[in-house]
Amino acid sequence: MVVLVAFLLSVSLCGAVPAAAVDRPPVDFAEVLRLSEAYWSMRDAPQLEIEAVWGPSYDELAVVDIPRTANRYMIGTVHAARRQDIWIRGTANRQNALADMQVAKRRSIRLGINLHRGFDDMAMAVYEDILPRLRPGYDLVIFGHSLGAAEATILGLLLSADGQRVTRVYASGSPRLTDAAGAAAFASLPLVRIVNEGDPVPLLPPRTLVSPLDPYVHIGDAVVLLDGPHYCVLGEDSESEPLAVDFWRSLKTNTLAGDVKEHFIASYIERIRPKVAGAVEVPAADRARYLGAQPSR
Repeated sequence: MVVLVAFLLSVSLCGAVPAAAVDRPPVDFAEVLRLSEAYWSMRDAPQLEIEAVWGPSYDELAVVDIPRTANRYMIGTVHAARRQDIWIRGTANRQNALADMQVAKRRSIRLGINLHRGFDDMAMAVYEDILPRLRPGYDLVIFGHSLGAAEATILGLLLSADGQRVTRVYASGSPRLTDAAGAAAFASLPLVRIVNEGDPVPLLPPRTLVSPLDPYVHIGDAVVLLDGPHYCVLGEDSESEPLAVDFWRSLKTNTLAGDVKEHFIASYIERIRPKVAGAVEVPAADRARYLGAQPSR
């Protein structure tokens, strides 16, 4: 969905992981910033520029386009650390946007849970393409934003089910992708779900409009980015359902109600940077106190 919103705006203008709970370490905001900045390059920059900027950080770096889904991912390998970093691009074109809107649930035979059909199709294309590029026994860190975050989460589920060493999945601005049974089955996925305060996309699909009898939910809590060094941890945000409904209807009718700038990866990076020097967790109930006037973007 990164930039399901921006895309629609441009159109208008012209085997399962155990369910046991896990102790999640504090968020490494320096790592989140590095991965977010690399994602930003991977998403928008020419391939030669991506390789010039990020290639020196890796022994091997590949930017891979998948024609059948009009999607892109990047994989970097550090042999000394026995680690591979994976990034998956969000919505960048009409074909991606159509996948965002394929909200019917489909049973994943591989995982045994229900998944958003469009996200599952996109993630499976990455999964099938990336398998030959994975190094046996290497740690895997997966990052995605928006649609790419949903794909990153599903890819993490698939690779974990394969017995791969998925050490962290960073899902930035992710929409919902499964139901309560699916979220419970994979509660132990090492997922860090990052949400910029004010981003409407993580509220989608709305719980009351799409599969209301068995609605889409998120896997795990969200790390919500506030101003300066502040952040909070928040579960399902039922209070924002009216906003989700209005935003969803505006997407369906191409009228785009609401402000979407907080969904852009640049806005996420702006809120992440101050937290690298020292992040301060605050109570979720008090988070409005840590939201001041934002500098112009």
